[in-house]
Amino acid sequence: MPETGPPPQHESTRLKYALVGGLTSLPFTTFSYWHTGSELSLGAVVFGGMLAGYLVTRTGGESRGVGIRVGLLGGLPVLWILFDLLAATSGLAGPAWFVTSATVLTVALTLVIALCGFGIAALIGEVGARIGNWLAGNQPGQSAPVVNGEP
Repeated sequence: MPETGPPPQHESTRLKYALVGGLTSLPFTTFSYWHTGSELSLGAVVFGGMLAGYLVTRTGGESRGVGIRVGLLGGLPVLWILFDLLAATSGLAGPAWFVTSATVLTVALTLVIALCGFGIAALIGEVGARIGNWLAGNQPGQSAPVVNGEP
C-alpha cells in the first residue's frame, strides 16, 4: 500500500538544519552576554529555530526536535555564565566550614542554573521551529504540506 506524504527523513538531515539554526544564533547570543557581562539574550535562538524549522519543513521533513537542538546549541553561552559564577566564588575566604559549604552550594546552584538556562533555550528554540514550520506551510500559492496523510 503506497504512503502519501513526504518521504521519510533521516535524523542526519534534521541535525544538519539544527546545526544551521544553532550556529546562526550562537554568535548573537555570545555577543549579547559578552557585551553586557550580566545578561544573556536568547532572542537570536528564536530566529535560529525559525530558520531550522522552515528549512526542515520545506525539504519535506518533520521539524520535531529540531528547535530543541537549536536551543541547546544557541544557548551554549550559558556555560560562560557558569564559569563566571564559579570564578567569582573561587576567591572565598574564611573558616574551612564556610568555604566548604559555600563551594558545595555554588556547585549546586551552578547545576540548577545550567538546567534552567539550557531548558529555557531549548523551549525558545522549539517555539521558533514551530513558527518556522508554520511559515513554511503558509507560503502564498503553495498548498499545505501533507503530514501523515493529513493536510
